[in-house]
Amino acid sequence: MADLALRVSARVPRPGDVRMLERAERRCFTDPWPAHFFVSEMLAPGRFHRLLVNEVGELVAYLFCAWQYLDLHVLKVACLPEYRRGGLGRRLMLMAEDHARASGGDTITLEVRTNNVPAIALYDALGYRREGRRVRYYHDGEDALVMTKRVASEDHSG
Repeated sequence: MADLALRVSARVPRPGDVRMLERAERRCFTDPWPAHFFVSEMLAPGRFHRLLVNEVGELVAYLFCAWQYLDLHVLKVACLPEYRRGGLGRRLMLMAEDHARASGGDTITLEVRTNNVPAIALYDALGYRREGRRVRYYHDGEDALVMTKRVASEDHSG
């Protein structure tokens, strides 16, 4: 479990972070993104990305999102194994929600592996609703659960 006193700061990823992200990906996922995916995301318009780094600048967690109309779609959220269960994933998701709300978005949507019980529990706790399933979504054939949260104010009167 992560040290609860861990001090991290958030920043936007830069092209020089690609090797660090690639190493983290291999530690966090069985189907990691290749380096060029990160580069493409950093250069693409309509994106919201954040890295959490520790006091010496080492990556501890990261988030990559893309706008799809008024929906902020979470493409990738990860926390390095030794820092899990310390609130960093929650912190990243709340940053995404704040960004979506401040940008006039309506919802945040994500896909999560159906067997990723800790992540699903986090999204449930944050108020995400289970909207459906993408059959054989992942390369290994596992299904994805689609989860969405409304972030816009219900009052649209002006």
